[in-house]
Amino acid sequence: MLIWSETIDGNFYEVRSAGASLRLYRNGVHHTQYNANRPLSGAIWDLLVATVFFRDADAVNEALILGFGAGAAGKLLRDLADTQRVVGIDMDPIHLSIADGFFDCGSGCELVAADATVWVDDHCQTEAKTFDWILDDLYTEDGNIPVRCGPTTIAWFSKLAGMLKPDGMLVINIVEPDTVKDLPLFTNPKLKKRFPYAVEFSLPAYDNRVLALSKNEFSLELFHRNAALFYDRFPRCRGVVNKYRIRDIAGKAK
Repeated sequence: MLIWSETIDGNFYEVRSAGASLRLYRNGVHHTQYNANRPLSGAIWDLLVATVFFRDADAVNEALILGFGAGAAGKLLRDLADTQRVVGIDMDPIHLSIADGFFDCGSGCELVAADATVWVDDHCQTEAKTFDWILDDLYTEDGNIPVRCGPTTIAWFSKLAGMLKPDGMLVINIVEPDTVKDLPLFTNPKLKKRFPYAVEFSLPAYDNRVLALSKNEFSLELFHRNAALFYDRFPRCRGVVNKYRIRDIAGKAK
């Protein structure tokens, strides 16, 4: 059901509901989806944040989301990890207005309308070793196809690494699965040393590969234990993580 739509500066925005789910579309591309009754639903947005199940409940207190959209990842972080500080960066101020007005992200999230690459350049020193978890989800659309609009260079990932606490986790959404193996995170010796552990999340219906990297190991036992605790709070989500494909791409997961 259409809740709101408007064309602003040449972009067509729609907020729609589907049952209890709230969805944002821009120019026909499905950018955000959230269901307060069933936060994990087996959709691609799950994978961005389900990575926190690899960490203890109080381990993700400060988070940075680059490509905030309307805030599904920010909402999920608070559901899954009770994250205390979420900084959300998005180039599109209308996305952030929708995040505040429709997705209730105004409280609990610091929303900044900015080019994420510029913001990181400006803050990589003042925010050094600040965040427990960083999500790089920098995409726009070309027609109705999602297209990456952030760099994948050694310099970029080095800056993000510098903003993470030593035990922090870097999460990256990649739409083009064939490019994963060539990312500097897996070819550059310094970045490989910084992030010796890496897992890849995917779902059968999506091309996306969501990568989680850390200096600490990823325990599947801890992942499923945290998922079970989450099911106690949200019974409608029970069993959903069994849909996820989780692959160790560093050869070190337990």
